[in-house]
Amino acid sequence: MSLLMNALRTVMAVRNQAAATQALPPAMQQQDPQAGPASAPAGTAPGPVWRLLDDRIGVQDLSYGEHPREGVREFFAHPPRRLLDIGCATGAVAAGMKQAFPGLWAWGCELNPQAAQVAAGRLDHVTPAPREQWSADDLARVATVDTVLLLDVLEHMYNPWAELAFLSERLRPDAQVVVTLPNVGNIDILQDLARGHFAYDAMGILDVTHVRFFTYEGMQAMFEETGFAIEAAAIVSQSAMPAPIERFPARVSLGKMTLEVDTEEEWARLHATQFGFRLRPRRAA
Repeated sequence: MSLLMNALRTVMAVRNQAAATQALPPAMQQQDPQAGPASAPAGTAPGPVWRLLDDRIGVQDLSYGEHPREGVREFFAHPPRRLLDIGCATGAVAAGMKQAFPGLWAWGCELNPQAAQVAAGRLDHVTPAPREQWSADDLARVATVDTVLLLDVLEHMYNPWAELAFLSERLRPDAQVVVTLPNVGNIDILQDLARGHFAYDAMGILDVTHVRFFTYEGMQAMFEETGFAIEAAAIVSQSAMPAPIERFPARVSLGKMTLEVDTEEEWARLHATQFGFRLRPRRAA
């Protein structure tokens, strides 16, 4: 669960499934490997990208998880007191949280043993095992957490729905869960599909280690089906946008593809490379 990426632009507060858009604070407009051009990790020999899976290149590059991602804090509805970072890599994000929020107790879950060892020197508790192998103490500890981070990790899981359902059932009602996910509905991906291309790469939306792919609507459905309410949603990174469309609805021709775009918000979402969300457990009445 060691893994990937970061942040940039439009916030949509979600209430009663309606979205209102505003600009993100500057802190969110930093460090976006997800949106950048896909390229192999430094020192990688050229060749088919699937060889990265055999060689595990990048998995052992511990600097890959060293981004502190301060912009994630813009999603918080309340200051965290007990935090769980699932897929914490070397613990850089949670360690930064400990500095920003004095007294914060930080727990990380990380499967890469080298990264977990580094994280153990930074955080209060580290679990180097998947959730199915957690101890009874760790399973009970989930109920004490008020903040969970799932940053660029669900797309690497075979069954992210099960992980989310587990959390929604165990977390306290006021817990906040911050999630970031790449957007396979990005306009560049759609253009490639129109040309018959779906090419995996070393990083980005089609990272060769991704096993699940979601559009914005698919992300929303996953959260709602697994027991979460969406409190806020954001475009946290995006590909370059052409000249703005002055009137909607609009028909946009892009090579072999023509799109019917109804709203400015829809146009912005088409350019999103990554979305972020703040969720809370939804308790049955």
